[in-house]
Amino acid sequence: MSFSYDVRNELARVMPEKECCCRAELAALLQTATISWEEQGADLILGTEMENAAIARKVFKLFKQTYGLQSSVRMEPRKRFGKSRIYEVKTIIPAGQWSILGELGLGEQIRSRRQSLTGKTCCKRAFLRGAFLNRGSVNRPEGEYHLEIIVADSRLAAELRRLMARFGIEARQFERKSNLVLYIKESEKISDFLRVVGASAALLEFENARVLKSVRNDVNRQVNCETANLAKTVDASVRQIECIRKLTRVQGWGSLPPELQELARLRLEYPDHSLKELGEMMATPLSKSGVAYRMRKLEKIAEERMQIMGQQD
Repeated sequence: MSFSYDVRNELARVMPEKECCCRAELAALLQTATISWEEQGADLILGTEMENAAIARKVFKLFKQTYGLQSSVRMEPRKRFGKSRIYEVKTIIPAGQWSILGELGLGEQIRSRRQSLTGKTCCKRAFLRGAFLNRGSVNRPEGEYHLEIIVADSRLAAELRRLMARFGIEARQFERKSNLVLYIKESEKISDFLRVVGASAALLEFENARVLKSVRNDVNRQVNCETANLAKTVDASVRQIECIRKLTRVQGWGSLPPELQELARLRLEYPDHSLKELGEMMATPLSKSGVAYRMRKLEKIAEERMQIMGQQD
């Protein structure tokens, strides 16, 4: 199963303790779902389509826990959201209780209804949980970091972005076909979102994978850096050895000052050693910068004398 599936199943089992939070989460689930209306005498039957059985059960429980309304759930084989079946929750809303629709932001003055649903911090968390539960997804942390929520209503998209911003989470937005996609790419912000909506187990798994990924990247960077430094050391050593051999072959060792002779002999004898290691092996130890200075001086002498010899030829 996907990481998104695990996260959503975990959130489906999180039942709000407060009535206000139950109402906020139920509202988010309904506002992000495909709904239908059907009159039955003086009553109204509200149909809500969900792609996941666990989410359908939660809608069932929230209607009963918040309003004492009875619902029924049935599975229907139908292609939607890439799934081969959908789950329809039908809830009977008795005459005289139609105001429930307004409380859930399904009636008129939707924007003001949404803001009244999410006045408290706990209700903001519940609303975000409901929206992600129904239309959200998140990549496995081992891969590319990406969390998104898909909505069809621009006002709902703006409200979700406003709620996330209250928790310091900035969501970006783009259009995909006829929908709006709110997405987060930063791993820290995805962790914050999982924490806000109450996905504790998923957050722990995400953080463990994120730390392991960070350590692996640090090790790779260190190895790459060391490899690059080794390559530079080898290239410099080859160049230095070539200069020394040319110079001593033509003019002999006596042409070099005593302090440079010792360094040149060490370089020929230990071609794989770094400048720091060569400095430690000298009769009077030198620092890396001191060895580098003498080596540059040695290369300069070799270059100048080779030029003079070339002119004489």
